[in-house]
Amino acid sequence: MSASAAVQVPERTSLREQYTAEPTGLRKIRSHLGAAFYNMGVKGVPFHALRQGYLRACGMKIGTRVALMRGSMVIRPEQIAIGSHCIIGFNCFLGGEAGLQIGNNVNISSFCTLLGGYHDLDDPAFRSILNPIIIEDYVWLATRVTVAGGVRIGRGAVVAAGAVVTRDVPPYHVVGGVPARKIKERKPEACVYELNYQPWFF
Repeated sequence: MSASAAVQVPERTSLREQYTAEPTGLRKIRSHLGAAFYNMGVKGVPFHALRQGYLRACGMKIGTRVALMRGSMVIRPEQIAIGSHCIIGFNCFLGGEAGLQIGNNVNISSFCTLLGGYHDLDDPAFRSILNPIIIEDYVWLATRVTVAGGVRIGRGAVVAAGAVVTRDVPPYHVVGGVPARKIKERKPEACVYELNYQPWFF
């Protein structure tokens, strides 16, 4: 499978329609117990193949040559898809509550948080609102970035360390701050590399 064919980034509306339903029956057991066992122990196992094999068994779609580093928390793994040649750093939070789609050659640095769900603060029942997150090819999220539900980060975009992304980021834009705002633009011709980082025991 080639890197370009690993994940096709969908429209946000179709992703929302596909993913927001709460699973039932055996699918619910696999989702909740699978994530619980991963987060309580498997995430610390120092072998990429074992961690990713477990997540694939829980329904997560993972491409080739992916580095999913130790310590990351995963919610609803069956609603998460990661393309090929990606790096997910240490101790990230991958929230698949509403669907999380990550393209190819994406670098998500350590301690990033991707939250697909939040609460309606004006609702007396404090109900949850679920919106998918879509991260396109060649995106780089620097350390400690938070991405809110309903956000699409365009191809080649860069988010500076510590930023909070609450709205869409256009392709090749570099953004930073709280909330994230445009700093500059990236050269599109820079986005031709192929990430192949998968260190032993990490």
